[in-house]
Amino acid sequence: MASSRHNDQLKSYLKSHKSGAKSNGDSPVRYGSPKRTSNSPARMSPSSKGQRPVASPGQSAKDIKPRNVPVKSSNAKSLQPKNISRGYYRKPTMESMPEELLMKIFQHMSASELLTAACVCRQWLKLTADNLIWEKLFIQLTSKVKPDEQGQRLGTPLKGPPETKWKRECIHWCRKRRNHKITALLKKVSPYTFMPANTEKALQKLCIKWQLVMTESNKTEHIFQHSDVFCFPTTTTIRWYSLEPPPIKSLKHLSIFALSPIFFRKDGSADTANACQRSLLLQTQLNPSQHAIVECDDLVNLHVINQGLLLATWKDGGEIAFISLCVHNHMLVQRCCLGTSSKEYIPPSLKPKFDDVDTQYGLHHFSCVIELRNQRTVLWSQPFTNLHCEKEDIGDGFVHLIPVRPDVVTDHTFTNKKLTLPWKTDVFKGIVQNLCILDMTLLDEFKSPMWTVSNPVKVLSDEDAPLSYNYDGEPYVIKYEDDKGKVTIQLVTDGDTRYVVTGIMVDVSLTTINSWFSTSY
Repeated sequence: MASSRHNDQLKSYLKSHKSGAKSNGDSPVRYGSPKRTSNSPARMSPSSKGQRPVASPGQSAKDIKPRNVPVKSSNAKSLQPKNISRGYYRKPTMESMPEELLMKIFQHMSASELLTAACVCRQWLKLTADNLIWEKLFIQLTSKVKPDEQGQRLGTPLKGPPETKWKRECIHWCRKRRNHKITALLKKVSPYTFMPANTEKALQKLCIKWQLVMTESNKTEHIFQHSDVFCFPTTTTIRWYSLEPPPIKSLKHLSIFALSPIFFRKDGSADTANACQRSLLLQTQLNPSQHAIVECDDLVNLHVINQGLLLATWKDGGEIAFISLCVHNHMLVQRCCLGTSSKEYIPPSLKPKFDDVDTQYGLHHFSCVIELRNQRTVLWSQPFTNLHCEKEDIGDGFVHLIPVRPDVVTDHTFTNKKLTLPWKTDVFKGIVQNLCILDMTLLDEFKSPMWTVSNPVKVLSDEDAPLSYNYDGEPYVIKYEDDKGKVTIQLVTDGDTRYVVTGIMVDVSLTTINSWFSTSY
């Protein structure tokens, strides 16, 4: 009895679905050529096209409707065929493309293009890391290696999953060749500054770019590329003034990165659309209200947020106008290429060996290079050699070095211009008076940099200056201090266009001397 009930339900179900009938009492409709009934509307035959349809028996003329006029019905959805798949009507997309075809496309891409494609989705990340693709690229990149280096191409196996072995090996090889190029470019030393002579050339040859990242409290990042770069004998200045930053109150911290390309062309130049390694140069909390205003003009207030980092805010509104970073050239190229996105590169310390024979060890034969400049032009520069300090002259915890003696007129020199700091944005520009950038490099007797400075400084009126019989101008002073020592520069105005440098004192802390030379003064 149960089986008969089941058959009855199945017949009822099939009948209702074949006829398309619903519970509202609509007449059943079938696909194909349904059988005519006495109550069905008149239909036109193909031969009667253009003629008026004839009513069936028992049907009025009002009930006659042309065949080509659509009839709206509540069961319109049920009239659509159910055996047609939805995918038949879907437009083809990259997601529906077979992996075999994608792999065929990826095999014709360069290494830099593969790294860019890997950022699209997880599927592409997996496919672009295939060993077959990267092994072919690795062979192409290392095909011009010298015969004696053939056995050293791979070196020590890198850690990681075997599915991405050749990708890691290829990137590691390209970085190794790039770092070898850095050593060759920085081999020449300048006799003037005792620093690498081709730092600017190396930055241009390696296509180093500079990136500013502002992070809000909700971890939203705003990224800006540098506007311009100016290289000097001992330092480099990077500026960002084409900015549309978020409100300064919402910003939490600020980071600056160097972008160094990994892959290079056959002629040695980097591709403009190349994959880059991001190296952290500086990261600091961004709260200008906690940093005093160094100087200002009619439009902007200038703040020194960190050593070498100058931030300008508009007087009207307090939002960011521009940002400038002054960095020393000592190990700058290595910092740009060997760091990571989360950690700065720390150069190895090149401290000299302890000398237990020299009783004045660590107190003589210092060299020093000092520059006063703005963001684009050097205003005054001078190298000094054979600086020394006697043991008896050590006082107040400092070793006193005097490059320019105030009482010796022949030591005095003139600046090219007045010490000011011009600035600009996309719309405005101005000049901040009595502000400049101090660059200093102190080298030991072995010509190794032991203290480097590149920082904005104020030109202050010196009320404690002694009376001078050589100059009639107003006395000024520049003072700088950090954890390694102090720098004091005495100036006198010479007319309205320049200054006379009448004295310089470099005080190096005993902690720095003892730590560098392994002494105990």
